[in-house]
Formats: sequence, structure tokens, C-alpha cells
Amino acid sequence: MSYDVVKKELTAQPILVVRKRIKRTEIAATIGSVLPAVFQYAQQRGFALSGHPFSRYSQTGPGMVTIEPGMRISGRSGSASLSDAEGVVEDVLPAGPAATTIHAGAYDTLSQAYAALEVWIESHGYESAGAPWEDYITDPAEHPDPKDWKTEVLWPIRNVRT
Repeated sequence: MSYDVVKKELTAQPILVVRKRIKRTEIAATIGSVLPAVFQYAQQRGFALSGHPFSRYSQTGPGMVTIEPGMRISGRSGSASLSDAEGVVEDVLPAGPAATTIHAGAYDTLSQAYAALEVWIESHGYESAGAPWEDYITDPAEHPDPKDWKTEVLWPIRNVRT
């Protein structure tokens, strides 16, 4: 697949995430198992959810990854219960420039989008400025055929100092 990489200027976005250190083979199951806790946490505290679900990858290796599935929040809708949802953390997606691309198709080939971003970042004089994340634009429950799935991959960048 060919990827069009675009540089975007992002604004800081408050988020709710659950951090998990897992095997790569557990990514899909982990995302599905933690998002309900994020939804419950937001509802109990009066946060309005916005945008698509996403997963940030704060540490990656050949066998294990630290993944942070979550949702953006746009504010509180009012007073809420203080009961806690296990493991949910309030955090922020960073402001600043990011290299982005859209992956079309099944998640098992997302590594190709990351590879295209890495090549673009280096060839345009940038370096990584933080953990990349994936925005799940298409809901697989609504579009069960993987050929219809779209995922935006975003990678914060900064100019390489010479």
C-alpha cells in the first residue's frame, strides 16, 4: 500500500487512557477490554467524550508493548459520582507538529503505515518527539469487512538539531 504522509499541527487534547504492558498478540483484545472502563470513568465524572477511540504506544519492542487505549474528552457535563474505574488515567495528547497518514485495511498490516512515517520523518529532517498513536476512524462493529477499515496514524515530530 502507498501512503500519503502529511505534517499536521496538533492542539493539546485531554484524554482518558488505561496503560497496559502486553504481548503484541494481545493488542486487539486489550483495546476491547479497557474501553468500557474509560466510558464508565467519563460517565461517572461528567466528562464528554469526543472523537474516535485511539491507542497510543508509549513503549514498543519485538515482543511486548505498552499500550494506552482511550478516548478524547472535551469537558465536564456537570457533577458526577466519585466512584473509581480501575486503571483509568487522565492525560493529554501533545500539541505540536505530527507526521500523519491514513491506513486502509486490516490492523495486521498497520506496521506498513509506521514504516512509511519513519521514512518520511527522517527524510524530511525530523525526529520523533513522542509516542505515536492510532485513531480508529472506522468502527469494525459497523463495518465488519477489514478492507473498509480506516486508521489514522499520528507521530509527534520535531526538527533535528544540527
